[in-house]
Amino acid sequence: MNTKQKVSLKIICEKLGDSKINFLINKLQESEKKDITTFEIQEWTRLSTDYSQEFLELLNSFQCIETLCLAMEMQNMLEIKQLEYNKNTKLIMTGPIPGKNIGYTLGNFQTLLETAKKEIILVGYVFNNINNQMDPIIESLLSATSRGVNVKIFFQKGNSSNSLHDIWKKSKNNILPELYVYKPREKNSVLHAKVIIKDQTSILVTSANMTGSAMTKNIELGILYDGKLAIDARKMFSDLIDEGFMVPVS
Repeated sequence: MNTKQKVSLKIICEKLGDSKINFLINKLQESEKKDITTFEIQEWTRLSTDYSQEFLELLNSFQCIETLCLAMEMQNMLEIKQLEYNKNTKLIMTGPIPGKNIGYTLGNFQTLLETAKKEIILVGYVFNNINNQMDPIIESLLSATSRGVNVKIFFQKGNSSNSLHDIWKKSKNNILPELYVYKPREKNSVLHAKVIIKDQTSILVTSANMTGSAMTKNIELGILYDGKLAIDARKMFSDLIDEGFMVPVS
């Protein structure tokens, strides 16, 4: 297809939607006429006169109807995939400017922890609870372990793990999370990822560390995604444990 055909095809498919595209494809395939009129296109699709005329020009630019029908099917699949992607992906931020369709870091962290049913994997470079700013996250984590959610937490160094371990002891919660620290095999290699994975279904990848400033004050940005990538990310951290790069904290 040339550029003009691609643009017209995209516009028409966006106007029609999935069900009307399939209906139009069936009508085109059933039609034995070589010369289809604008009126017939309008009758089949309920498109305006201008868009019906544009589709007719698109139809006439193809050598055969079958080729156009195949192109429409492919474009429709792309549109459906894009809709799924938009539905499953959300921008998450900490910052001073509110925005449409933007979620905030602290609230989304809490939601993931509070809605987990089986497992939480939490990865960060550092954790601190200066001025008790991380109390909402701590409470959500304690609640998750109390209701039987398996919590694995990965840090760059032991200080953060020790802080969380002490918090669990003070809370008298007997169900401790699995705490791990990074054991690099190359000089200057660090665990710098900030990730939370819920039930192998949702993953938040963010610039925010597990600190009060990152959750509420800094400018931080991340992506929350529902889908297979959560499984892939979980496997990566499972492999890091198996290969000895992540060492359990006693």
